[in-house]
Amino acid sequence: MVTAAESLKLVNECSAQRTAVKQWRWMGNYGSVYDVTTVANRLGLVNGELLVTPMASGLLPTFMYY
Repeated sequence: MVTAAESLKLVNECSAQRTAVKQWRWMGNYGSVYDVTTVANRLGLVNGELLVTPMASGLLPTFMYY
């Protein structure tokens, strides 16, 4: 399970390598909708740039397009 803090740390580490072309990225299995929202808002995602599928286990597998 990944937290918002862990995701934002990885995003910051990858931003130096990021190209101008957006792409889908696997962000992990979140345990909280608040963590997903925090990361999506920090990245400035808009409609269609976030895919989350709630699982019965409570995990939130997440892809983000940035």
